[in-house]
Amino acid sequence: MHTNPLLRLREFDQSIWLDFIRKGMLFSGEFQAFIDEDGVLGVTSNPSIFEKAITGSHDYDDTIRAASLEGKTSKEIYELLTVLDIQKAADLFRPTFEKMKGKDGFVSLEVSPHLAYNTDGTIAEAQRLWKKVSRPNAFIKVPATVQGIPAIEHLISEGINVNVTLLFSLDRYDEVAKAYISGLETRARSGKSVEGISSVASFFLSRIDLAIDPLLPHASPLRGQTAIASAKIAYKMYGDIFSSDRFVKLKNKGAKTQRLLWASTGTKNPIESDIKYIEALIGPETVNTVPLETLNAYRDHGDPANRLGTDVSQATKTLDLLSDMKINLQKVGQSLEEEGVHKFNVAFDKLMTSLEVKRKLTLSDSSKNPILTLTNCGDIVQKRIQLLESEAYCQRVWRKDPTLWKTDAAAQSMIKKSLGWLHIAEKMEGPLEDDIKNFVQEIRDEGFEHVVHMGMGGSSLTPLVFARTFSSKEGLPLTILDTTDPLTIKKIEKSIPLEKTLFIVASKSGTTAEPLAFRDYFYEKVRLIKGHQVGRNFVAITDPNTPLVREAQDQGFRRIFLSESDIGGRYSALSYFGLVPAALMGVNISEILIRALQSAHSSVSCVKSSDSPALVLGAALGEMALRKRNKVTLLVDKPVEALGLWLEQLMAESTGKDGKGLIPVADEPLGNPSVYGDDRLFIRLTMKGSEKDFGTDEVLALKEAGHPIVTIEMSDRFDLGQEFFQWEFATAVAGSILGINAFDQPNVQESKDNTDRLLSHPTDPEKQEKPKLSEGPLDFYSTLSGTIGASLLKQFLELALPGDYLALMAFLPESPLTYEILQNIRIKLRDRLKIATTLGYGPRFLHSTGQLHKGGPPKGLYLQLTVDDTLENTIDIPGRPYTFGFFRQAQAQGDLAALRKHGGRVMRIHLGNNIEKGLKELEGYVKNTLELI
Repeated sequence: MHTNPLLRLREFDQSIWLDFIRKGMLFSGEFQAFIDEDGVLGVTSNPSIFEKAITGSHDYDDTIRAASLEGKTSKEIYELLTVLDIQKAADLFRPTFEKMKGKDGFVSLEVSPHLAYNTDGTIAEAQRLWKKVSRPNAFIKVPATVQGIPAIEHLISEGINVNVTLLFSLDRYDEVAKAYISGLETRARSGKSVEGISSVASFFLSRIDLAIDPLLPHASPLRGQTAIASAKIAYKMYGDIFSSDRFVKLKNKGAKTQRLLWASTGTKNPIESDIKYIEALIGPETVNTVPLETLNAYRDHGDPANRLGTDVSQATKTLDLLSDMKINLQKVGQSLEEEGVHKFNVAFDKLMTSLEVKRKLTLSDSSKNPILTLTNCGDIVQKRIQLLESEAYCQRVWRKDPTLWKTDAAAQSMIKKSLGWLHIAEKMEGPLEDDIKNFVQEIRDEGFEHVVHMGMGGSSLTPLVFARTFSSKEGLPLTILDTTDPLTIKKIEKSIPLEKTLFIVASKSGTTAEPLAFRDYFYEKVRLIKGHQVGRNFVAITDPNTPLVREAQDQGFRRIFLSESDIGGRYSALSYFGLVPAALMGVNISEILIRALQSAHSSVSCVKSSDSPALVLGAALGEMALRKRNKVTLLVDKPVEALGLWLEQLMAESTGKDGKGLIPVADEPLGNPSVYGDDRLFIRLTMKGSEKDFGTDEVLALKEAGHPIVTIEMSDRFDLGQEFFQWEFATAVAGSILGINAFDQPNVQESKDNTDRLLSHPTDPEKQEKPKLSEGPLDFYSTLSGTIGASLLKQFLELALPGDYLALMAFLPESPLTYEILQNIRIKLRDRLKIATTLGYGPRFLHSTGQLHKGGPPKGLYLQLTVDDTLENTIDIPGRPYTFGFFRQAQAQGDLAALRKHGGRVMRIHLGNNIEKGLKELEGYVKNTLELI
């Protein structure tokens, strides 16, 4: 413990407080562990924190029910819940408070944010809460508004401890410090003691940088410097104010200084250190209050040193330069204060609404209805859940413990840098969410009429889910381009107004070949219309310091959204990758994030494993896979059926490696129980109020046949936020149970490398494989022997064994006709062979199930379908010596080579240049062949 950087902060007389509170943590022993093991010396709260804790968990249900039966209103229940939490926390910190003689061990409770501009109302509520909490180590939080200043002075004069919150500017800090001193002076003049009275001034940091940085040139060295510079100057002011003759008189009577508290310390900019605001502001007589993620990060890689009092002249220079640029920090601070009050009001009002709903539900007992139920597997899964509980699994996940997945050092290092998705919804809510909304308004104000999103795999599947689930009537139509098929690209080009279309180039690595090719093609098309203004039609979403960042800057892109680098593409649904396109089409991303955060709170570290839907789901997936039920068959109601594509990619790419994994089966029509083997786990995703696409009788038949079924109920479409987080968590749990690193994709690159080799010699005839035989429009490519197509296909299908699956890999245009015929083929294959079937369109599936095909269980039969491009559909890619059609052909051949290298049972059937004719011919071949098996 002596090496814990959090504990070492005490050497520099800085106190670490936690900016989080929840009943479960208070009673589970987790808060006590923070005190004992990490040296946490206090805790702060606010309406937003309580809103997530109360609405996102069942911790408070019993108290809500009892209070409801007593006839209490929602506001009375809120106050009851918060006061009980504050009292419990204060009692936990009481030994710290007494040991440190009242310097630390404090817990903060906020007055209603609706009183921020009401001096008398603030005073009255603060007095009432102080009396109600009745703990000497409590703080009452009062905002540093103009109306809050006199309230602060009055409360201090009454001996009430005050945490001054929402402080953003140096001018306002000066007023706050003087109000504190004035309150003490008033108390002293009345003959009362000034000993034992405490106060902190909470200076909010990261929000300052988020507000200032957009006002600066992109390459300005001042970016990310304003908050720390302001804090250093505030600390100098603190030294001057509390060493003045005025305060020394009070100090001689036992008064304590009003310490500066650094708040909003979670780093929002992904190019900066996640512990930036702790490292830079360590200094004596200060407090740093941090969210859980930052606390865990500092424990992991903090490097304490006394830095707060250094480089003060540089800090002064920074603020002077901003002034020279006509940036008024006082006005920015005022704006941030108003925004902060508004945000807390919104959270408070939402909590009141949610509490009213919970109050009514608890009275009817319906609040305990689970969103997830297990059928025909409950006892088995419960044993796994008990084991996870004994291993403190939830706590270790949130502490980002890589040993849950792997034991070797290299893998553990990679895993620790891949768990940012746990907190991304929390990070996106607030200033970053507002940034997206402001951007959307800018786009609409400029008259844009359409959005084309260009990405692959994890970068495009979440936007695809939003586009197919929500209407764009409140925003702009959203088209997803994630195929190199030239017919599709031409169709999109003809359907949009190029000069009024916003193009999003999305790639985590910034090197993904397909979206870069899409960019080059449409960039040239728009350049011919708009000339040097072409970049105003383009936006990039990528990680920091990728090639795409530099290219987007060079090409004058309108905006570059930098996502968190500690999140893999398939876990990026709730980051910029998913939220920017969703917001552009008019989706209420605030509600999406709220549902995600509620889901996160239902699985946080203090939650009992059996009470966490996400952990229960993960336990079911992992345990059933260990028992050979690894064909995860998704039965998804039509309103959210696109979610199946996202789930397919998440599970396949996360777990399909080391010869293990979940094999997701999406969009396979429901059949009679007799066609399913004992390798299936059914996941039933339903939505309240929607017409059920899988009838009760059919699902009941599966149940009676003994098939395990997990049922998940969604309230409405916005519960996609809930499902995104829940399935990310569950997939990580399943990977852990299977002994898999759920965050890498070791075999994805293989097909890409093969494709690159083919593209490097696009006219080399030696690179073109010759068919085994040709019949009508069909060409058969196979290593099997045979002189007729039916014989080859029969031999291929007879390779299927119980527990296998057959993957249709269609490098074809995605259309209703293509879908209908391929679905018919799937049904025929499944019903006759009694194995699971999957359908993926290339090259999309290369970025999802492609990992599973190469690295997962050796249970696959792979039927690749390709097509010729007609001359009129040929599309050149600017700057490349090949067409989109050749690109797609190379991708198909590259994947074929990779599958063969891994010993895959694979056949390629080429459909000629008439897709409809070729598919119908294939359907006939399949039908006739199956009759012979």
